[in-house]
Amino acid sequence: MAHNKRRIVDSPLGKQEIDHSGPPVGVVRMDVDQAYAGTGELLQKVINDSDQNAWNQIRAKIDYMFENIDLILALLDQETGFNQQLKSRLEKGQKLLFKPNMVAPMNIEPQTHGPDQGCTTVTEWGFVAALMRWFHDKVGISYYKMCLGEAATGMSAAAGYYSMYHPDGKRVTTEAVLEGKSGNFYGGWGFYFVRKYLSEALKPNAEDDPMKGYQESEGGVYIPPGEVHDKLMVYDLNRIYDDPSKGREIEVPDGINYKTITLHKAIVGGDPNNDEDLKAYPGCILVNVPKLKVHCFTLFTNVIKNLGIGLYPMQSTKEGGFHWEYSVPHTQVPGMKGGIPHEVWIPELDPKTHMPQKDPQNRYIVKKTGGINATMIDIVKAVANQDIFMIHVVDGIEMINRDHMGNVLGEKVAEGLVFAGLDPVAMDLLSARYMFSNVPLEEALKVELNDRAGGQFPQAVPIPVLEGKTIITKMDFDCPLSRDRCLENAEKRGLGKRTYHAIGHDTVTDSQIVSLNGHLGAVRNGTFSDLITKTLYFDVYKMPWDMQKTALKYMEAVDQLTGSSLKEKFLNAFDENGDGIVSYDEFGRKGLCGTMLWTMGDIITRMGTEKLGYLKGRFSTALMAKISDPSMNTDGHDIFNEMMDGAAIVAAFQMSQMDLEMDDPFQEGLKWGKGKWPSFQLAKFFQTGVSIYGASFPFSIAFPSLYGTAFFYADITQNNGKYSGSIRTQPDPEALGQYMTKVTNGEEKPLDFRFYVPAGYDDLSGNKPPNVEVTDDPGKILTVSFAGGKEIWPDTLL
Repeated sequence: MAHNKRRIVDSPLGKQEIDHSGPPVGVVRMDVDQAYAGTGELLQKVINDSDQNAWNQIRAKIDYMFENIDLILALLDQETGFNQQLKSRLEKGQKLLFKPNMVAPMNIEPQTHGPDQGCTTVTEWGFVAALMRWFHDKVGISYYKMCLGEAATGMSAAAGYYSMYHPDGKRVTTEAVLEGKSGNFYGGWGFYFVRKYLSEALKPNAEDDPMKGYQESEGGVYIPPGEVHDKLMVYDLNRIYDDPSKGREIEVPDGINYKTITLHKAIVGGDPNNDEDLKAYPGCILVNVPKLKVHCFTLFTNVIKNLGIGLYPMQSTKEGGFHWEYSVPHTQVPGMKGGIPHEVWIPELDPKTHMPQKDPQNRYIVKKTGGINATMIDIVKAVANQDIFMIHVVDGIEMINRDHMGNVLGEKVAEGLVFAGLDPVAMDLLSARYMFSNVPLEEALKVELNDRAGGQFPQAVPIPVLEGKTIITKMDFDCPLSRDRCLENAEKRGLGKRTYHAIGHDTVTDSQIVSLNGHLGAVRNGTFSDLITKTLYFDVYKMPWDMQKTALKYMEAVDQLTGSSLKEKFLNAFDENGDGIVSYDEFGRKGLCGTMLWTMGDIITRMGTEKLGYLKGRFSTALMAKISDPSMNTDGHDIFNEMMDGAAIVAAFQMSQMDLEMDDPFQEGLKWGKGKWPSFQLAKFFQTGVSIYGASFPFSIAFPSLYGTAFFYADITQNNGKYSGSIRTQPDPEALGQYMTKVTNGEEKPLDFRFYVPAGYDDLSGNKPPNVEVTDDPGKILTVSFAGGKEIWPDTLL
């Protein structure tokens, strides 16, 4: 498998020279089914049934990934010599620190032991197992010179949640959450099974035992990396406040949002002027292992994002107590990294209600920052400035579409790709070009859409077009990369280069992987063929940013049909420079991201600190709907108004794709479905209805939904959970329908709760749902009261 840097290949463009300049990016494509697909279900059999055959299948999957990873890391070492760098640093006492991508480390469901909702947010543990084994077997690095560390958003809350529901009432540590096992309790990510695999893959007479270190995780025993000589340790990189000596404030070269940042010394090493501190904390070789997925604020999650947000510690404070530097709410268990800027204009929040404040002119009070791009680049630069060597290996075997936060909206997409390299900018550019361009090379060059890095990587997207009185679908091209400035800024600040050449192997077709004009492809028998995704990637929470041409054309078509001004309203809210384009830096001047982060932090914190907080917190999403419309709250807030318009456009897009055709009740002569788009009023009606009653609206009630959340809470607290069933995260799907039928028929009395909804939402295809009351009272709308009004949701934010 020779990789000739000046090789000529046949291509759709004729004879062409493959890319050979710029940093190398290793790429391997493998069979997804032979890799980790289905591991969660197999692991469930292992835990529940001690099924050895299932474990053997998991081992075979990890073996397969190990063999494929070798194909690219060996090539990468040939071009960069990174192994020699590792050895010299290991001699100084540094350890390989593997940093996966978690967000919500709830991967193993603690009751069924099957895949939990977090399975669409995390780097797969089997992938990390294969990667650790490669460094052990191929480079000769002892497992005792490795460790794993993470500062995931949901780690502390997950530990609190598991501890509350542990059948023996025992405390589950954050490290045990990463292990996925604490005694006989299973729940969390799965590193315990990484240990199990690695121990079974050892050669006879091996002197290292990867199972050592598990007891420390289970007991929450902390040992500085430099003092560990016979264990494979797991580190909670969030928790610094309990022992401030674990953190160090470091300088940010040319920092924009931060001049200094406090980070865990397991990452950045000890005080350079303190020999004892350096001995305890010699620094690390950072093995960054992100999961390739969409994101609700940035273009996507990958190399820079996994470090740029993922390294900020949740529990670090200069002021003492729980006044966290980088996270919110300011309680013992924070829920979100809402203390760091995620947008250019950040809000001033009321210290008691945590709602955005206004000035005397009724404008939101905001402060300008460098936005989320500066937040991410600042910390990556700060770490690099501490002479931390980084290797990046991307898990793109199953990429994640539609949502990255671990709810039911996230979708796994079988792509089979792994990317590896040393340059974070080059790697992110190649990964982004793959994810957001579904057009072959020859056609892409004809489209002439520049991606801000000198490449042509269009995305074929559906475009709504008004034809008579119908909004039909045609196809055109967009380019999300052209609206993102992260990599351009990262290159300017010295993080890497926006150029690359791909090296690797396609094991599916047994061919060499290269790049041509930046486009990924495989060469077989001297002929280049494209490697492109078949999937339209976008995040449902920011569709007008990702699928911008689609969204703007829909608003334009509705405006032409009805005389509305949706497009003008949207652009006035977000297009700051008036160029008709809304970039990923432009989220308006209301501080909506900061407000959303505190709200989401409240949700996650309640899950980890309050019994049934996983239900109460979920209902807090109603607050975001309330403060999007001045008629639905008593303070006249409209902070999420235009953002909610985007949610309605997502509904319109989904309705256009349905395999049925129906009349639109809001617009005479308009039909929707089978490629036809609904009116904005109908899309908004469905979007609101789905949030209230779930995905089966307008026919029945489903979970998750606001109504379903209130119902199950009332059932558990008033009815001993008669309807809910025994599995907390998976309530009986038939329960809501059964309750509605029995109450409607007079067979049972309704539970004691009252859900206040807007006009038009008290009817489900001719049936009146119990416990629902229509109101136009802005204080009551989208609230629920229990036990005669003794408890009201949503509560004031923590």
